Amino acid sequence: MSDEKIETCFLCGKKFDMNKSELAYYRNGKYPICDYCAEFYSFYREDL
Repeated sequence: MSDEKIETCFLCGKKFDMNKSELAYYRNGKYPICDYCAEFYSFYREDL
């Protein structure tokens, strides 16, 4: 069982669990992006 890793989305400010999110990622390795924003802004991602 993984521990919760609560982060605050850099874009929308929503709190989310990084370990339970499927699409969430760290922009530039330090800015957490939640599932919703990751999906909404997916066309902006440069590393896909």
